[in-house]
Formats: sequence, structure tokens, C-alpha cells
Amino acid sequence: MKTVHRFLPGRELIVLTASGTLDLDATRGAIIMMTRDSAFDRSFEIVLDFRDVECALSVTDIYEIASFLGGPVSGLDTGRKIAVLIPDQMPFDNARFLELCSANRGLRLGAFWDVARAERWLDADLPDDMQGAAPGPGNDTSASAQGDNGPA
Repeated sequence: MKTVHRFLPGRELIVLTASGTLDLDATRGAIIMMTRDSAFDRSFEIVLDFRDVECALSVTDIYEIASFLGGPVSGLDTGRKIAVLIPDQMPFDNARFLELCSANRGLRLGAFWDVARAERWLDADLPDDMQGAAPGPGNDTSASAQGDNGPA
């Protein structure tokens, strides 16, 4: 999995964008790299943009990611919101399970297909380059394709 993280101080926002195959070890490594960066600010909201990934996570892996995110090693146990943008082909049940497991660890994490809903939930102004669909085929981000999409 390839990742790039950006710190946007003017927006009090951190964006981690990933592409490739999403698996447990790669996800842990990307989070650690982001939180160990000297520019990481624990007071910023976080967006994990996974719209351009192929998910290779089992239910157990999702549970492990939530446990990791809520623990001190991840650096994300800040009380700030974490929005996870997911590809439209990812089963939303997996995303709901991640939300539930994260909430059980004290995290405020929401999973979204729709960037506008994530933006409203975060009460943040996301970068313009995030507004459209993620690169790749099959990304329909129209309201009719969304259904129930993340925390209101």
C-alpha cells in the first residue's frame, strides 16, 4: 500500500491518502509513519482517504485495526474525529464494524463513501482535490449511489 500524508495547519486537518492493497500491517505502518512525523498535531481532525484501495482485510483485521487505533502506539488516541473515506465497492458492513469497534475504544471515527458527508461530520473544509471521486473505475459518488452513509 502506498500512502501520502499531508498536514493542513490552516484547516486544522491531517489527510492520509492510500492506494493499493489495504491490509493490517500496511495500515498500521502508515498510521505510525503519520503520527511520528514531526508535523503531526494531536489537536487536528484526521481524514484517512482509502477510496483508492482494494481491501484485503478480514473481520478480525478490522477489529485489530480498531484496537490499534485506540491504543497509545497509534498516536490517534487524541479525542479528535477521524473520518475514513472508503471505496464504494467496499461493503459498508465492514465500515460500520470499524466504527463500532473504534467507538468501544473511545475513538470518534466515522466511515463514509460521500466526501461531503465526511466534511460536514468533521465540520472541516476538506481540500478541493478531495471533492471528486477517487481515481479509478467504478467510483460513483452521487447521492443515489450512497444510501445510508456514515454518521449524520
